[in-house]
Amino acid sequence: MDVDTDALQSLYKQLNDLLGTEEMLKFYHEFRGSQLNPPMKLYDRDGTIAAIQSHYPKLSTKELANKYGYSQRWVKRVISQHTEPHD
Repeated sequence: MDVDTDALQSLYKQLNDLLGTEEMLKFYHEFRGSQLNPPMKLYDRDGTIAAIQSHYPKLSTKELANKYGYSQRWVKRVISQHTEPHD
């Protein structure tokens, strides 16, 4: 499809600049007419809990917080609530 990028709607122009024409067209065909409200966090809470459990203590709480976009306090709470005490 020959796309006139100068005539694109502003959202599609931004996507075209960011992703390229082919990927912008995929987005257009998949989501046109939809109202999108993307979550602020990239990672799902439950998936993040599982990831923290698998990566701790190889990664520090600070590294995990930075990686998954949650606070260090929340990561520490997850670790304390979801790790079994060792005897």
